[in-house]
Amino acid sequence: MNILLRSGACCLAGLMLAGCNSMTATSYDTLRLAISGPESVITTDVVNNLGRPSLIARMAQSEALLVRASQYQLISEWQGREQALVTQNGRLIQTAGVPENGDLIAPLLPNDPFLGDLREADGVEVTRLVDMPDRYLTGVPQQARYKVRKLETIEVMGEERQLQRIDERIRMPALGISETNLYWVDPDNGRVIASRQFLVPELPPLFLTEVTPAGGQP
Repeated sequence: MNILLRSGACCLAGLMLAGCNSMTATSYDTLRLAISGPESVITTDVVNNLGRPSLIARMAQSEALLVRASQYQLISEWQGREQALVTQNGRLIQTAGVPENGDLIAPLLPNDPFLGDLREADGVEVTRLVDMPDRYLTGVPQQARYKVRKLETIEVMGEERQLQRIDERIRMPALGISETNLYWVDPDNGRVIASRQFLVPELPPLFLTEVTPAGGQP
């Protein structure tokens, strides 16, 4: 598996994270992102026309649609024109091209809850080591504790779905960071469908929603 940033070579294609791009001037039927917020210009038709699994990414007023370039077990590489993300069962483990020095490398642990069933992670605690290459920071401890919440109604591609929320309370004392990441998982299989994840200090959270074209496989 070619993990971005460490290989230093990635071919990026698709839509970049940009608040104003060619899509914003086009009249689309709007749909809601999986997380409540401004209406999205990324419609069901746009996703269906791509014909492959994609990732809607939103940070503040910027929005992008990244396509899945490759997948190996739980690891997916998502590529856009200027950004690329790597997720492992929905959790960001590597980013490239995020603005404001927002890139990170955050590999999971061998006993990480994201490698198992998140629905059984209540009370689990782990401490990962995070690199922030743009900030010349390596091996920064990140403590995480999990809380399994109730089912919530989330809208994905114009369809309401009942997803289970998992809270991930993260602390990085060395950087004065204390935030809560949120994950919405399929209650039938534990797969992360949507999330709100904090990357680095000073940046707003990144909202991610995995979407699949009509008739496609997730």
